[in-house]
Amino acid sequence: MSATVEVEVKLTGRARELSAAFDDLGDTRPVREQLLTVYYDTPEGHLRHRGFALRIRSGRGVRELTLKRDEGDGLTRGEWTSSLPPTTGAEGPPRLDRLPPEAPVGDLGIAEADALNPTFLTDIERTKKEVRTGDARVEASLDTGRISAGEREARVAELELELLGGPVGDMLSGARALLEKRRLRIGTRSKAARGTDLLLGTSPPAVRATRSKLGPADSIDGALAKVVRAASIHVTGNLAPVLEAGDPEGIHQLRVSLRRLRSALLFLKPHLGSRAAALNREARRALKRLGPARDLDVFLLETLPPVIDAHPAVSSLPRLRDAARERRDAAHESARKLILGRRFNRFVLDLLRVAHGGGLVVRDADEPLLKTARRRLIGRYRSLMKAGSGFDRLTEPERHRVRIALKKLRYACDYSRTLFPGPAVDTCLRRLSALQDALGHLNDASVARRISQELAAADPLVTEGAVRVGDWCDRWAREAEPGLIESWRTFAATDPFW
Repeated sequence: MSATVEVEVKLTGRARELSAAFDDLGDTRPVREQLLTVYYDTPEGHLRHRGFALRIRSGRGVRELTLKRDEGDGLTRGEWTSSLPPTTGAEGPPRLDRLPPEAPVGDLGIAEADALNPTFLTDIERTKKEVRTGDARVEASLDTGRISAGEREARVAELELELLGGPVGDMLSGARALLEKRRLRIGTRSKAARGTDLLLGTSPPAVRATRSKLGPADSIDGALAKVVRAASIHVTGNLAPVLEAGDPEGIHQLRVSLRRLRSALLFLKPHLGSRAAALNREARRALKRLGPARDLDVFLLETLPPVIDAHPAVSSLPRLRDAARERRDAAHESARKLILGRRFNRFVLDLLRVAHGGGLVVRDADEPLLKTARRRLIGRYRSLMKAGSGFDRLTEPERHRVRIALKKLRYACDYSRTLFPGPAVDTCLRRLSALQDALGHLNDASVARRISQELAAADPLVTEGAVRVGDWCDRWAREAEPGLIESWRTFAATDPFW
């Protein structure tokens, strides 16, 4: 079998809801099979470090050797599969020369298949049938079973929809219809990724943004497709770190992904229609729900520790920390509920639909991006310079507005940087970044004062600690003021690269 691109959406939830959703897909007679799959890698993890999974799957008298490469967007994977002869007893590691010729064996980082060892296995009962959603032919698979890595085990319960033919958007529309009816959510983790974490005893790590490489020949429609696809990878990659690990960096990166998406949609707003407006609204709603968790993470991990270290005799500071932890735990639970909720999952599916099918640009879709980008960058720059006029005399709320305007320009520059070759791009972005960091720290101090005051209002016994936090933030802001003003002046004197 030759190389293919597997396009698949995974839904997870309670077994009863999954079974009901499987039945909702139609009355086609299902086929049941027991699948035993063994995954292989080197002791050093050459394959997993390169984004590959190698497996041998056995079921219904058929054995297959498959190499997969995850594209990171929760939807598509490269896949290379070949049939194997029936086993005749004990056998060694899989032979890489049995993979299809197109398989990127040279990218695996190993010279000999002897270096491969079995790492974990999955034992799955699969019930599958072929269905239609719109004009798409889809294989629906209801999987239940377990993943085993040594003495560790994890349960599997998921419904996979794999595109056999037709539009990706129609398959995703079918998945969205299931979310409307059943209490399910989108699964973004493959069995291979879950097995690897089980093997290593690790949690899914937060994912940083990937840069979209736009070119002068890109149309508005083509450029936005690249940016939205990168945003979808960033969003979906940070759902598991929040849900499974409560990772503060996962919360942060999820918020960054949503801000970057909103920035792109607002940057090209004159060319977009109602679908883009709906995505923007949902991203804004999610950001609002995630904000308290991020603010309390920063307060507990960055702001409060040096204050406690500097005042070890102030007993109300540990009490303040405990109160903040309770509030942080509640905020993280709110974030989890958001991600598990039907509305957010519909938003993620809608994001995947436009990432793989477009449909956001309704005006001047074929117009070259370069002209539009320059015009919009000029507008963003003017808004920032207007907000920052008389910067050294601005109040804290006014500087907050400068920070928001600067973020919008920074993301717009990030998207557009490859359109304008030359060293001026790096200089401008470096100074933008320095100014954004300085204003971000100032905002963290403002948020820390607010959190401390709110906690003191709820518990008078932490009042002294809240005062110490406020004093610390005020002193830091005074000490940082000359550097902040210098960062603004340095940026203001920088020639825009566009």
